[in-house]
Amino acid sequence: MAITADVSCGYVNVAGHRRALIYRLVLVAAIVLVTGACAPLQTSTSAPAPVESRQPGQIRPVENPYDASPKKIAPARQAVSPAQKAVSSLLKEGWTYYRVGNYERAIAIAERAQRLDPQRAEVYLLLANSYFAQGKNGLAEQLGQRGLSFSQSDATIRRKLQSLLAQIRGAVP
Repeated sequence: MAITADVSCGYVNVAGHRRALIYRLVLVAAIVLVTGACAPLQTSTSAPAPVESRQPGQIRPVENPYDASPKKIAPARQAVSPAQKAVSSLLKEGWTYYRVGNYERAIAIAERAQRLDPQRAEVYLLLANSYFAQGKNGLAEQLGQRGLSFSQSDATIRRKLQSLLAQIRGAVP
């Protein structure tokens, strides 16, 4: 497949290249046809006929997929920012310290989370619970009230804050 040049006429012999190109095109076309990579052309705009699958001795009705009720689509997941992930991680760690009775550490971690997201109601729930466990009822009540103001979108946290505030108000100082 070498190109031969006749310098005297200025002619370049490209016949060898044409043959090689045609050979390659035929080879690619054969591969495409054998592998079925080309989709068949649809000329009809009507719905495809339903396919019936039966096992011996059983009769099933044929269902048209276009007659079925539309499937519900789940809402798109909200993108979570790195700061939100950090706050969630801090809260998880803070609740762990709270459960084992290390309230000082739980408060320190919750305060870090508060600096990252000062409007997250769960931060105030952790702070209020920790201060209440230490007997600092006034501070716990203030934090609980502040958390309630941010808990409009989270009913679970709101109920927990309301329950905690009821406990704080019912506690003997």
